[in-house]
Amino acid sequence: MASTRVDSVLHNLELLQNNLEKRDSFETGFSNLREGFEALKLNLLFLKPVLLCARNWSNDQLKVRLRAFLSKIEAPVNRSGMDIKSLNLRSKSSFNLKSVVTALKPVVSNLLRNIESFKQDIIDIYDTLSSCSSSESGSCLRDYELVDFIDSVLQNLIDLLSRRHFESMEDYNSALHAHIEALEDKLTFLKNFIGFAKFLGVEERELGDLLAHVQVVALNAARLSYKCLFYKEDEEMHDPRMCSIISELLEKINPVDLQVYETYAKVLKAPKSPESLLTTQTDMQILKDFNDSLISSLWELLWCRTSFAVSVKDQMKRLYEGLRFLRSILNEAQENMNELNDKIVAVISEAGIVIFSLFLNGVKEVEVDSLVVGESADCCAMLVTTNNSVKLIVDVSGSRISGSLPHYHSFRGQEVRKTTRFKPSRGRAPITREIVVGLEDEAQKVINRLNRGSTKLQIVPIVGMPGLGKTTLAKKVYNDPRVQGHFRIILWCTVSQEYNLKNLLVQILSSVGIQGRVNEEHKVLDEIDLMLYLKRLLLRNRYLVVLDDVWDIGVWHGLRHSFPDDSTGSRILITTRESSVASEVRIGVDSVEHHNLRELTKEESWELLQKKVFGEADCPQPLRMLEAHCPPLRMLGEKIARNCKGLPLTIVIIAGILSTIEDEAWSEVDSLTSAIAYDTDRCKYTLELSYMNLPLHLIPCLLYFGAFREDQEIETEKLTRLWIAEGFVSAEEPVQDTEPKRLEDLAEEYMMDLIGRNLIMVAKQGHTGGVKTCRIHDLLHEFCKDRAKQENFLQVLRGYGELSTFNERPYFERLSIWSKVEQFKKSRLFCPQLCSLLLFSQIEETDSFMADMSFVFGIYKKLRVLDLEQIFLRHKVFPREVEALVELRYLGVQGAMSSIPSTIDKLSNLETFVMIAESGTVSLPDTIWNMTKLRHLHVVGWNVTCSLPSENLENTSGLSNLDTLSTLIVTLDDRAENIMRKIPNVRQLKIQLSAAECSVGCCNLSHLSSLEALEVLAESLPSNPVEFSFPLQLKELVLGGLYLPWSDRYLSFFLAPLTEILCTSNFQMWLCRK
Repeated sequence: MASTRVDSVLHNLELLQNNLEKRDSFETGFSNLREGFEALKLNLLFLKPVLLCARNWSNDQLKVRLRAFLSKIEAPVNRSGMDIKSLNLRSKSSFNLKSVVTALKPVVSNLLRNIESFKQDIIDIYDTLSSCSSSESGSCLRDYELVDFIDSVLQNLIDLLSRRHFESMEDYNSALHAHIEALEDKLTFLKNFIGFAKFLGVEERELGDLLAHVQVVALNAARLSYKCLFYKEDEEMHDPRMCSIISELLEKINPVDLQVYETYAKVLKAPKSPESLLTTQTDMQILKDFNDSLISSLWELLWCRTSFAVSVKDQMKRLYEGLRFLRSILNEAQENMNELNDKIVAVISEAGIVIFSLFLNGVKEVEVDSLVVGESADCCAMLVTTNNSVKLIVDVSGSRISGSLPHYHSFRGQEVRKTTRFKPSRGRAPITREIVVGLEDEAQKVINRLNRGSTKLQIVPIVGMPGLGKTTLAKKVYNDPRVQGHFRIILWCTVSQEYNLKNLLVQILSSVGIQGRVNEEHKVLDEIDLMLYLKRLLLRNRYLVVLDDVWDIGVWHGLRHSFPDDSTGSRILITTRESSVASEVRIGVDSVEHHNLRELTKEESWELLQKKVFGEADCPQPLRMLEAHCPPLRMLGEKIARNCKGLPLTIVIIAGILSTIEDEAWSEVDSLTSAIAYDTDRCKYTLELSYMNLPLHLIPCLLYFGAFREDQEIETEKLTRLWIAEGFVSAEEPVQDTEPKRLEDLAEEYMMDLIGRNLIMVAKQGHTGGVKTCRIHDLLHEFCKDRAKQENFLQVLRGYGELSTFNERPYFERLSIWSKVEQFKKSRLFCPQLCSLLLFSQIEETDSFMADMSFVFGIYKKLRVLDLEQIFLRHKVFPREVEALVELRYLGVQGAMSSIPSTIDKLSNLETFVMIAESGTVSLPDTIWNMTKLRHLHVVGWNVTCSLPSENLENTSGLSNLDTLSTLIVTLDDRAENIMRKIPNVRQLKIQLSAAECSVGCCNLSHLSSLEALEVLAESLPSNPVEFSFPLQLKELVLGGLYLPWSDRYLSFFLAPLTEILCTSNFQMWLCRK
């Protein structure tokens, strides 16, 4: 069997590749062969479908031709297969893998050349089989053969979409890509339909029409997918008609034609075998798959077609919700549902007929304003009947399985609990630097193990319960001058509970100081290449790698081969809460000694509490007491510290409460902390205390941290802008004779308040002392996620499992999704009332580099916040569908678009627009001046700028509310000054001088009376000085790549009002502070 031989060759190729990649691919020479190796595997995969047809085709007229084709192609496949198998066996025992690679090269190139020589023969065979199928009344393939054939074609389509076959923007055709995705989805439907029909026990004669129809569609899909393999050289693939050809094929699958509808409905209405019960796991999977296909079809109808009456659409939404609930039952609780099996099967069959009718009626309604099968009322009646059947199952099953379904199921949602918890602040300035107490002896022990001992690579694991200070100790050791001076290379990587190996490798490489280069290279490097990159970087160097917050031994197994052991005294420092993980992390067979972190003593606990509440000052005596018998404040504080049981996180959170209440109220905290249990959950009680102490306006700001990744450093400017867009920050009534505070200033005050309460940690500080990035402890992050879900404030969904079984509430407001884009789309989530969507890719951007987000723009039309900054939209033009999201206040996107359409001004409520571009200058339309609510406009990226239109400015209203702008390209002439006058109130500005214009000139910014922070860059070093005129209130200035006419002395005098200036000029850099 030719296809079986292909499978055997592919299997041996995989084994051989695994053996060769255990060694350095540059050393063995395999890196030079990898491209041809992958091309051979791809060609073999695309060869399988035609071989399946050639082997199984039952039409006598074609058998001779097909057998001749098989005999021609079998010979090279067999010959090369034997060679590859032999080389695979040789690679297992050979120490000289380079010789194996040398012998492999001609085998790969010859087989690849032989397969590619059959290209036209294969296309001709597909054409012949397709025309033969169209003229035949039945199928030439049996049902199981047809399913195998579809499986093979589906694998080809997946390979086309996932292997970056369209390698550049010139090759990429977003419409073609979207059509291929749709074709994959529809073929999956046909495969699932055949499986469901067989499960129902439908007689083979009743399946004849369906199988014949599917065969025609599948053969055309196979031909098109094969031609896509030769995208670059095939003229037909570049023809715009290709998308039309695929669209026509898709229409043949959808029951929009009466004949197709009758073919599908005939199967579902056919007599069923009485034995069609859910008796095996395979049966259950068949039912799940077909139900998923029905959900996909109904989802497509809901957001793609608008011709249905309102009454019909309401019933469609009910059916959609019911089918999603059935998905939950089938996924989670099938062992409890045996007696409902026949009802579930019947309901799914009934739903299939209704959905097929909706496809047919939806199209015909547009064409003739009437329904082909019954009237609109009849269609609605069918929906109502089916929905009632689904409801019966929901009612019966809900009480039985509500306890067994995962916590993210929402069909029994809770009410939002509203309480008043405001307590006045003490008014102290928050302590933004980290205070470390009681770790000197612990740090010394760890440093001794790092700097002394064997020259062999060794592991030092720090083990301790959550909140004990493992990361704090690791940072203290990492930053110690003795450690910094001992190791030549020092790297830090935060792992967390959910991780992606490739992202970890990029994070490690970025921490060595080559971030810009790595971020560009990692788009084309796979995990193995990155591991080799890191290994070569570390080789023959004494290095320290810190792996913080490791939950899973799989992290170590994945990274282990990146760390060379060449007897230089290198070390791996690991922090983990799991002793089992620390025990399994080892090099060789020797066990590793754990460093078990101790709890704080009573004295250390009091010292930490005191410093967190009062700074470096001693605990003051209270000026007054509520009652005469109230003990002194110091005694109360020491007792509270003891109640924290030596756990630093608990102490810090309690200190945050104490710092916001009057001294007289400490006794209340004392009584509460006495209930803190001495176990691993003790922090949860403390977090609850702190949460209950928050004023109402800070509660949503804190809970919003649950939307982000655990251990993620979050840019404070982005976070506060999101708070404002969400409506968490309300304008205050201005005090008499004073200007009202900007929302950004209020949001910053909220941030500092949360920092002062020790709920937010400062990760990085800005040049002028502000908070640049922040993070929260992973225990608090988990608390925020859980509480946000309980209060119907925010739902976080991770991966396809949670996405596919989430039964959304009708008016759910906020959703944070961590998954692959294709998983999000595949889940068919439909909640059009959603107000905020934050989408974070679970993996590196390259795996979703062709992300099609049209469904988001089509469904979620009531969004106020849409954050797609981590999802790369591979559109050549900005997606015009965005203009329908008229309620947007915050929009963040990333992509290769070079211009913004003029219709962007339809987003009249937009306050923040962030676009992360690929390269070059992004042209903003003249309608941008109409967006008067815009406060933050940022077009950023590696060497990316934006241009504002300068024509007819006298007829535009200007952006008087614009607060921050980057990165604007300007010319040194009147046009630049005219543009600046249209943004009079900007506070933060980043500009780049045009290379063509910056040889000489003046940059006058003195009229920007609100400007506080300015960054000026040049594309290239100008030959003559550039004169600047700055506003007097400027506080922070960055100059880069400019030829400055001033001496250092004059520069300091001229910029005396500045708080800080950072200048780079003629490859020199200096810093001046007021």
